[in-house]
Amino acid sequence: MHSISNAQIYLQRLSKPLAEKLVIAKFIKQEVSTILDVGCADGAITASIADLFPNARVTGIDLNQDFIKIAQKKWKDKNNLNFENIYLRELLARQERFDSVIFCSVLHEFYSYGEGISSVLKALADAHELLKPHGRIIIRDMILYKYTKEANLFSETIIQKIRRHEDPHYIADFENQFGPLNEIHKINHYLLKYWYKENWERESKENYVPVTFEEYNSIFSLLGMKIQFEVSYTIPFLEQKWKEDFRLDDDEIKSLRSTGIIVAEKN
Repeated sequence: MHSISNAQIYLQRLSKPLAEKLVIAKFIKQEVSTILDVGCADGAITASIADLFPNARVTGIDLNQDFIKIAQKKWKDKNNLNFENIYLRELLARQERFDSVIFCSVLHEFYSYGEGISSVLKALADAHELLKPHGRIIIRDMILYKYTKEANLFSETIIQKIRRHEDPHYIADFENQFGPLNEIHKINHYLLKYWYKENWERESKENYVPVTFEEYNSIFSLLGMKIQFEVSYTIPFLEQKWKEDFRLDDDEIKSLRSTGIIVAEKN
């Protein structure tokens, strides 16, 4: 577990877009009996899912023991909900299998703190093995399309606005880690990251957008899973924040879609 300098603020920020993150719930089949939430933190999303599916047994797992303790205490009155401090792979030794496995804003951390794309592949392979027949993997994370990285798309006006209104220290930190802030995919990455300054030492090093939609599709194809749904969009909260902080206009924001949902089903 990598240190978080201000855990309380970190958890507050994770739960802030709660309603938006709960969009993932509509991709969980109504008749499910078991749901697994991987990287559940303090359980805010997990508990809401447990409320939406009262007849299902919902399990949240996280590698941060302190977060799990908070979750266990905070949601102890929910009878269909439990939390464990355990690795995803350790669940393979058990008999229980799940109708849905959820990765909500967590797979970029598997990449950043693990072994890159191989850690993401291993996590999704483990999730696939933990699924019942026709079970679903549901991903909600920060995801870009491959073309935004390969086409070297450029916007001088957006870059100028960011540099005009942002502390150059943070831009320099980002550029030291990920290269010059001179292309749309890097601008998008920075705009997702800059407002986490309370835990900047940790957040600045994370690659928020490491895996493209195309790479996720390739992984699911290798696993023999069929994509049921895929969408790219910008969170309204972030649109408003970027307008306020950097004076971006609607046309500029249209090029900055960075939140993605992918749903794949097991045969």
